[in-house]
Amino acid sequence: MAAAVDPSAETALDELVATQRDRLLEQLAAQRTHAAYLWAWYEGRQDYPVVQGRYRDAYKLLIELSRTPWARLVVDTIAERLHVMGFRTGAVASDAEAWRLFKGSSMDADERLVYTEALVTGVGYLSVSGEGTIAPESVFEVTHEPAPGDRRRVAAAVKVYPLEPTGREWAAELYRPDATYRWATTLPESLEPGAFPLDESVRRPLEWKSTEPFVSANELGVVPIVPFENRATILGGGTSELEDCIPLLRRIDKLTLDLLLTSDVAAFRQKWATGLDVPKDPDTGKPVEPFKAAVDRLWVSDNPDTKFGTFEASDLGQYLRAIEACVAALAAISRVPSHYLMQSQLANPPTAESLVSSESGLVAKCRERQRRFGESHERTIALGFELSGTAPPTLETIWQDAEMRNPAQVSDAAVKLQTIGVPGRALWEYIGATPAQIAEWTLESAGAQLLALATNPPLPTNGGPPGPPA
Repeated sequence: MAAAVDPSAETALDELVATQRDRLLEQLAAQRTHAAYLWAWYEGRQDYPVVQGRYRDAYKLLIELSRTPWARLVVDTIAERLHVMGFRTGAVASDAEAWRLFKGSSMDADERLVYTEALVTGVGYLSVSGEGTIAPESVFEVTHEPAPGDRRRVAAAVKVYPLEPTGREWAAELYRPDATYRWATTLPESLEPGAFPLDESVRRPLEWKSTEPFVSANELGVVPIVPFENRATILGGGTSELEDCIPLLRRIDKLTLDLLLTSDVAAFRQKWATGLDVPKDPDTGKPVEPFKAAVDRLWVSDNPDTKFGTFEASDLGQYLRAIEACVAALAAISRVPSHYLMQSQLANPPTAESLVSSESGLVAKCRERQRRFGESHERTIALGFELSGTAPPTLETIWQDAEMRNPAQVSDAAVKLQTIGVPGRALWEYIGATPAQIAEWTLESAGAQLLALATNPPLPTNGGPPGPPA
């Protein structure tokens, strides 16, 4: 006999689910606004420097040219050094299966999408579905909330996405450990195509087609959304790499605009003359400028009392020095090596030793991001194992070395390590070989050893084979 269902318990669950959905939708709306602001800086589409209103039209071109894309460099110098090479579980078969899940989902090509989004906005997402398919998710469509007291565990997540190309039909999915809940809504025809349901231009709260969501049970009991939080704190979520840099970036843009304006209106040496008879326009009676300044024009006067001179041009160097000072501060705060930012240093290129020293801060930052993002990768692969029906092993993410090393120096160091007995597999890892390369080299090395034994068997140590018994 089936157990009776308590109607009050169902009602309480429905109210909890609806409240959680609405709370996460509000969070997603705020997240979208902040993410759009940060992405504008990364893409070089940030707001123009502030100028007086009467000059906006006159110097529109110079104002547009004053935006500088330094933010992209701050993010890309970290993202380009984050690359997963494989996973270590302690078992060769599990290592291969973990890499199959990762590479089979094209994550070896798409992983940088997640890192860039996390570095720009503070958080990126991966979803796991099917039998272990991994896919990047956008912060403009997905958000999550951690479990109380445990930020590593996701209590719930929501995703809003279009159901058809016109952008009129949308779905909202709430992921909980017990189940996935799905609602659908239709945007009004009066809205422009491409409008997002949570934008300010859309009527809110959303009107769902049905108050009863479509529910699918979650057999794993885990939310299939994994966040990649950048610079996460104990109480708060991830933080963008650009948050601390934006005030400096705004200063650089303003100084760049001042430089352009000065070069346009005050860098030309203005001329003056005294002792001249200034003619007047016969129609208006106003003075007429007697000379035109140009490269191929000469000013001449018959009056011996006439004097000519020039005013000093504005010094553009002061703006350049101010910009360089701000760029140097940007390098210190972001820990991007100064030779990446200060092109004036190219006249005296740094030595190999100074390059290693100047990149130490960047390398330390990248390795910290590897530790944080590696935990998220390991949770993702563990989910993939569970969805494919396999018990998840203990995982360790293997990253490409964040330090740019000289191949000759690395090879020389590996030879020295070999002389003190370091095993070959460890040496291959030291020089940066991928797990797939190490497995291939191990097989080839074992095959070469077997072939050598078959060709030249070892001599017996007991004087030869035993003779017949006496």
